[in-house]
Amino acid sequence: MRSELWSSRTADLTLPERVAWVLGDDDGRPLSTLTEPAGLLVAAAMVELLLDASLLDAGTQYRRGPVEPGDPLLAWVADGLLAHGGAKADLQHAVTGPRGAQMIRRTMDRLVERGLAGREPRRVFGYLAMPVFGSALRVHEVDALHHDRAVVREALDGDAEADEAVAMLVVLLHHGRRVRDIDPVDTGHATRRARAIADGRHVPLGVAQDIRRLVAPTVGAVLAALTATTVIGSER
Repeated sequence: MRSELWSSRTADLTLPERVAWVLGDDDGRPLSTLTEPAGLLVAAAMVELLLDASLLDAGTQYRRGPVEPGDPLLAWVADGLLAHGGAKADLQHAVTGPRGAQMIRRTMDRLVERGLAGREPRRVFGYLAMPVFGSALRVHEVDALHHDRAVVREALDGDAEADEAVAMLVVLLHHGRRVRDIDPVDTGHATRRARAIADGRHVPLGVAQDIRRLVAPTVGAVLAALTATTVIGSER
């Protein structure tokens, strides 16, 4: 999901990649915070698929839309979701267990392939080891990360309208309870601001309609499907 506000190095990131990216560690150290719970990444992918008309909300189920996904990660999410009919009652299977772990791995792989981050081995009891669900990542493009996090922080700390791409990211951070991780100046204000954007306020009219009709219900449904189940990322 593109925006002129993002760094030129990250302009082509998909929404799940963007979620993982902006939650990265500002100083570029080896980190695990890029390995987000699978549910938030799946929700981000579904939001982009719905907004692009690659996926349609048909009430009790999702079905394939008229536009083919233009990104392999998004296509993989759509195929997995629709493989057994796309019933919303089966949504938990898309975000837990082996497929959830694969969602984490594939999102991390994309950031590495783009040259934004690199995998690093970690040491366990003095021996080098690679975690099962994605190795620790070192951010390579630290300036780009600083820029993009500042864009999100400005949307949370300020009062101006957020454009579509930033608004969709803020909605995901709000529902995923990750606003604090962006290090806003005033956490209370940022939390209220994120909640308002997730309600369709402080955004252009068309974006507000999309948030209320598609985005907030979809993110809520995906995260609710997780219940108490979370796929754990790697440790430092």
